[in-house]
Amino acid sequence: MECNFTRIGDQIELVLEKKFDHPPEKVWRVLTERELIRQWFPCDIVGTWQVGETLQFIFPEGQHEGLSEEELRGEVLAVDPPHRLEFTWGKYKYRCELSADGDGCRLRFTERLPHPSEGARSAAGWEMCFENFEAILQGVKVAAFVFKVWQAKFDKYVKKFEPELGPQQGPPDAAN
Repeated sequence: MECNFTRIGDQIELVLEKKFDHPPEKVWRVLTERELIRQWFPCDIVGTWQVGETLQFIFPEGQHEGLSEEELRGEVLAVDPPHRLEFTWGKYKYRCELSADGDGCRLRFTERLPHPSEGARSAAGWEMCFENFEAILQGVKVAAFVFKVWQAKFDKYVKKFEPELGPQQGPPDAAN
């Protein structure tokens, strides 16, 4: 599993594609059920998956410091169970598309970034998130966030993205 990117004007869109040996309905549950989201997503999401609904992104104590109210809010843009989910989180836009593939399904996850310098940081984080996503589907223990693991993934994406996107932003100060 690896992220790639496409340019969209001054922004980039990260793209992560993954085949799962599970039907779309099961993968959809991991994408949308709060108890499961908390296990793989960077924070808790409070809200209902209905178009136009407001979402609140809740971090463990202290991890949201420095983030504005706007950065902790989002909106549901599209819902078509079990095929498509689109939402915002602050200034970022996400799209999850599921399509049947034999006995399993394919997930195409995209994140629209406002600035190309955020590519490697986001790609490293999403790669870790979707490793945990897959663990949930397989019924195995989810890995705790380990900064060294993230750093290795970040370094890989810096090498991959910098030639076209320019210098990449490192981790937020709170991560160190």
